Amino acid sequence: MEMECYIYIKDSPMKSIITLLVLLPTLAFSQVSTWRTTGGSVSPNTTTQQVQQSTTQRNDLNVSGWRANPPIDKNGSYKQQTDYQRPPRIIFNPYSTFPYYGPYGWYNPTMYYWNDVYGYRNRARVYHYEGGRVDTVRLKPIYTSFGIGHTNNKQASYWGAIGGNKGYFIIDYVMTYDIDRNQYFPYGQINNVDFPLSKNDFKKESTLYMGGGKRIGKLGIHGMVGFGKEIVRWQGKDDLGGISFPKSNSIFTTFKIGLIRDFKFVTLKLDTDPIRGYTQIGIGLNNK
Repeated sequence: MEMECYIYIKDSPMKSIITLLVLLPTLAFSQVSTWRTTGGSVSPNTTTQQVQQSTTQRNDLNVSGWRANPPIDKNGSYKQQTDYQRPPRIIFNPYSTFPYYGPYGWYNPTMYYWNDVYGYRNRARVYHYEGGRVDTVRLKPIYTSFGIGHTNNKQASYWGAIGGNKGYFIIDYVMTYDIDRNQYFPYGQINNVDFPLSKNDFKKESTLYMGGGKRIGKLGIHGMVGFGKEIVRWQGKDDLGGISFPKSNSIFTTFKIGLIRDFKFVTLKLDTDPIRGYTQIGIGLNNK
């Protein structure tokens, strides 16, 4: 007779220990390999050494304190400031060889520009004295004016003036705006004319005037020298229309005097050329 034997293990601490011993090999083999993160090319020990080395290098870096607190140089290139807080930008000094005498002794002026709190550009001058004293004097804006004009002999003008509170430089370009509506024959001669001539010749001229003036308050008086060119043509008419041909072509030098009167943003200009025999009136804008 065969006998079968069964062993029954009741719920006890012994049962938990046996179950843990059976599952322990399975847990050991299910551990994820470090190759999945390193690609199999670097061992775990090597990875640990690299991390430690990187940490050591970061601790050993010699970082300058300038990176956190940038140095401030005398020219203000590192200053985080607006334009009107920056030191003056020095430009060419036209008075370097001509010292002046002021209330504190001999000084040498230097020009520069600066921007105010509204962003507008202003002129100023720095006085450098022999004893080391430095004074800054704010200057008034440069006077500028420009406009157009017309003469009593059918000419148009374009003019402009620039200067300070006492004097100014002025330029004026005057030219004839009328055009020759006749058929022009550049090789025609007076001896070969077979049509009636007109009593009036066609004239075309252009003149460039340059000069200077003196300001007295808002009134300016100026004189200008002009360099011009004049073209004169004979003109006549036949049954088919007008005909013109050369009469003269010359250059000339002339002179004119005039006045300018400034109002608020508007300038009136009046000139006369006694040599050429015409008067000119103009209107323009100014920065006053």
